[in-house]
Amino acid sequence: MEIVFSKIHGLGNDFIVINELEKTIVPEEKKGDFAKKFCKSKFSVGADGILFIQPSEKADFRMQIINSDGSVAKNCVNGLRCVALEKFLIDAKKKKKYSIETLQGIVEAKIISFENNTAVVEIELLTVPKFLEKNSIEVNGKKFDYCFVNVGNPHVVIFFKENLENFGVEEIGHKIEFHSRFAPDRTNTEFANVLNSVSVKMRVHERGACETMACGSGSIAVVVAGVHEGFLEKEKWVSVQQPGGILKIYFGKKLLLQGEAEKVFEGKLFLV
Repeated sequence: MEIVFSKIHGLGNDFIVINELEKTIVPEEKKGDFAKKFCKSKFSVGADGILFIQPSEKADFRMQIINSDGSVAKNCVNGLRCVALEKFLIDAKKKKKYSIETLQGIVEAKIISFENNTAVVEIELLTVPKFLEKNSIEVNGKKFDYCFVNVGNPHVVIFFKENLENFGVEEIGHKIEFHSRFAPDRTNTEFANVLNSVSVKMRVHERGACETMACGSGSIAVVVAGVHEGFLEKEKWVSVQQPGGILKIYFGKKLLLQGEAEKVFEGKLFLV
């Protein structure tokens, strides 16, 4: 069976996007194995996950997320920007605002601008982020102080004074993800350098996807933790620099995120 897909990324956090608005393309029981196969780089398309655009009775459409390891994700803010762009193109660029259903609730997306297959998308998250605790954890014999934040999914945020460029994000992040303290759900982990009160640099290890170029919910978690710790300002747009680019987060009476999404190509997959 041929499956038409789009390859879309949000600051290097890349996804295979499949339109299931008219009918189910990949059977539910096969989606985990499907993601494992087609997200594998060098052997297939390669991606951090697969996003399915589906009909919804509560919103304009529903986003279903399958991570590259076959697990189900409740929400993905970079993914939200990507599906908003795809739906904008499906609708022949005639609609710019969408409500999107996720497992964590409904969010609002707005196309701010569009040019050369790239859109700046603003996401308004309706869920309230929660600062859960401040604690420490030992990994590889080293103690890490962290903030634990839930923004619809769990995040461990670790602030550093040392430069993150050569830090072992993949190794340390993987061990934190699977640490017994965060079982059974596991956790995402952000490693951050605060540059000033409205700017921070971040690298991220995503649950179910390893280190990625960018993470929207992780950016929000870093800002929420930074405001709580007094490092970052509330009610201001904060720039979060990541290997894939910059996301802007506004944490105040509203919780907003702005960033780019780019459609790179379309193609066909073959499901046996």
